[in-house]
Amino acid sequence: MRHPIDLEALGTLFVHRVAPVAALIHIGLSPSLIDQRARPGGPWQRLFPGIFLLSRAGPSREQLVQAALLYAGERSMLTAFDALYLHGMRSVLPTADAIHVLAPRHSRAWGHATLRLERTDRLPKPAIRRGFHVAPLERAAIDAIRRTRSIADTKAILEEATHYVGVQTLRAELAMAPRKGTTLARKLLGESPARQLELAVMERRHPTVPPTRVPLPTS
Repeated sequence: MRHPIDLEALGTLFVHRVAPVAALIHIGLSPSLIDQRARPGGPWQRLFPGIFLLSRAGPSREQLVQAALLYAGERSMLTAFDALYLHGMRSVLPTADAIHVLAPRHSRAWGHATLRLERTDRLPKPAIRRGFHVAPLERAAIDAIRRTRSIADTKAILEEATHYVGVQTLRAELAMAPRKGTTLARKLLGESPARQLELAVMERRHPTVPPTRVPLPTS
């Protein structure tokens, strides 16, 4: 005999109360019941195709990030601003912009208003920050500046990232990045006579950055 499912407590079974439809069906819910509860005004919300928030509140940024990664599928990871924030960078603040996710070339997911999905053959090995798979800091930094139109923000991201991974690591990552959106970064990190960014970083006397930093809360 099957025990009845407590639909009100079901969200506690899933990380950030975010569940894929396959998992809900696996535990005994019918597609029609899931669809009914996710209708406008219902107790659940559909965040992405096949991905549900088992709450009528929110969603928080963490819940959107969890949903985006589940939707993008296996081997996907955060990059750009959300990844930098989770890495603990102080020059990056929480943003309401679309979540930037890297996914394998064969991913069947598509971008949405709240998701910028980038299919790529050049997937790095992810790090884990607060339970999320995130791109390495140098990849996240370059992906962030590709979407940055502010000169001041570009300089701030590159300067802080340099303290973590060094100029040469950033240059190597930049060499493999698309040229679109990276003109300023290539100038700042280039081997120009002044080497503007590198010298500026070396001359500044920041306190020693510990090997690991606790990222600021995202919600």
